[in-house]
Amino acid sequence: MRDRLLRYFLSWLYWFPIIRHNIACRKSLLKPLYKKRCEDGLSCNEGDRKIIYMVLPETTFSGGLSDRLRATVAIYKQCNTKNLPFRIVFEPLHLQDYLVPNKYDWRISSKDICFDTNKVYPCTLLTYHASTRNRYQQFVQNTILSYYLKQPYQQIHVYSNMICKDEEYGALFNDLFKPSAELQELIDYHLNKIGGSNTYVSLTFRFRQLLGDFKEGGETLPEAQREPYIARCLKCIEKSRQISRKKDSRYTRLLHIPHKGSGRRKDIGIYLSNSRQSGTYRIHIRRKQANLHEVIC
Repeated sequence: MRDRLLRYFLSWLYWFPIIRHNIACRKSLLKPLYKKRCEDGLSCNEGDRKIIYMVLPETTFSGGLSDRLRATVAIYKQCNTKNLPFRIVFEPLHLQDYLVPNKYDWRISSKDICFDTNKVYPCTLLTYHASTRNRYQQFVQNTILSYYLKQPYQQIHVYSNMICKDEEYGALFNDLFKPSAELQELIDYHLNKIGGSNTYVSLTFRFRQLLGDFKEGGETLPEAQREPYIARCLKCIEKSRQISRKKDSRYTRLLHIPHKGSGRRKDIGIYLSNSRQSGTYRIHIRRKQANLHEVIC
C-alpha cells in the first residue's frame, strides 16, 4: 500500500524532472555545443520550419537505439497530427545504412541543419517511468512536446527517449522505416536458412548485470543463483515452443517464475500474444517493480 501511494505521489511530480533536465541540459550542454558548431562554420540555410529528432555523439543521455527509435515514432506522431515537417538526424551512426524512408521521407541534408540558437530551439524530453502503459506519463510527455513544437523558431531539435503506446508503435514505425537494401538482403538470407517467415519464434532476454558478467545498472544475482536462473529461462524457451502455434488466444500464460533477490520477492510472468493486424507474436516478460521486456517475433 505504501509503495502504491508513493508511486502515485511521484507520478504527480513527473513534470518536474523533465522540465528540470531540459533547463539544465540546454544551459550546460546544448547551447555550448551549438555555439561551438556555429563557430566551426556549421550554420544553416534559410528554409521551411522543421521539427528534427536529433542524436549527436555528445547526447548519450537519451538512451540506446530502441529508446531513440521509440521517441522518433512518438514525435513523428505528433508532428503528423499537426502537419509539421519531421526530420531525423542520427550521428555518428548513419541510420540510412540500416533503415531508409518508407512512406514518409524524413531525410535532411547536413547543410539544412541549423545550430544557430537564434534560429533553433534545442530541447530534451526524457522518460522517468519505465511503463509504456502509464497514462499520466503519456499525457505529460505529449503536453510538453506540444509546448516545444509551438516555440517560434525555424527549427526545433528534440533529444528524447519518450515512449509511445505499444499498440501504435508498429504502424508508425512502418510509416517511417523499412530495411535498407543491404539489410533486407541479409534478412532474406537468414529467413531462408531457418525456413522462412512465420516459421519461428524469436526471444530476447535482457539481463543487464543480473548475471554479473558486466556493469549496466540494476541488481546482480549471487553466483550460486545464476546457473539455475539461466536454466529457468531455457525452460521458458522450451515452453514457448510448445504453444507458439496457438493463435486463437490473445494472451497465454507461459510460465511463472518466483525469483528471490535483494531480500524481496519478484515474480516473473511470461506471456505470448498474437497480433491479428501484423500476424506477429509478442512475448512479454513482466517483473513486478521492473521493466517490461518485449520481443517481437
